[in-house]
Amino acid sequence: MGLKETMAAIAAKSKDELTYTDIADTYIYYVRVDFDPVGIKFCADEAEIPKYKLNAKAKMKLTYCQYLAMARGGHKAMYMPSNMLLCENAEPVFGFRELDKEKDTQRHMKYLRNEELAWQAPFGKAKLPVGKYRGIYIAPLATFDESQVDPDIVFFMILPYQAYHILNDYMSAMGRSNLTFNHTPNGAVCSGSVWAFNNNTANMTTMCAGSKTSGKTDMAMVNLFIPGSQIKASAAQFLKRITETGGPSVLGKGGQPWPGLDVCKGCPLFKYETIP
Repeated sequence: MGLKETMAAIAAKSKDELTYTDIADTYIYYVRVDFDPVGIKFCADEAEIPKYKLNAKAKMKLTYCQYLAMARGGHKAMYMPSNMLLCENAEPVFGFRELDKEKDTQRHMKYLRNEELAWQAPFGKAKLPVGKYRGIYIAPLATFDESQVDPDIVFFMILPYQAYHILNDYMSAMGRSNLTFNHTPNGAVCSGSVWAFNNNTANMTTMCAGSKTSGKTDMAMVNLFIPGSQIKASAAQFLKRITETGGPSVLGKGGQPWPGLDVCKGCPLFKYETIP
């Protein structure tokens, strides 16, 4: 079966028939994402860990951004226990420790240059309950089929216009006409993930200092988070639109095969007829 036939077979599936591999292939093929979508699973039950399909283990502590970078670009499926997280700013976000007013304020002074705001920033970030989660499973989305567990969050590092296409179909699938996102002075990826999880909605953030350096975020890209419980409906709506219009692009009349095809609306020069 060729690639086009394979994608047509995926598009013919119902929402509940879609696998995580199907969903990853859909966004890679139609949106042309540069990096694999990544699944994130917050582990509250250590008995679940043996289910995780792993192909790598960190020999030293890494930041959350680095784990995600290895998953999206290196096809690494890894489990990050709380004691293998390097980033001190991410620790309270995941509930791995309580906030320390003095130290956490100082960690945010370089961003805000105001002690009151520098304390409000970590205090106001999205957080998981302290001590509830033992670690985080981070792997390419397709790996979750083998693990037979569902991701809590699906993470994309993508170009803004790719995010635009994904979010349009997400809104349609969720019956929403607009979205609101959460930005913090740092914690773009850690707090960005948790905010989407806690609020059960999509989130999009710029890079932060950590995701720029440790996470290797290209300056033209953004971080996008879709709740795992909503990714199948979102992908199914995307495939439905492609089937109905003939392609993923929403520009002009829509239906073009390239999501970012740039043509002038109503331009008389862009008229053509199909040659049989």
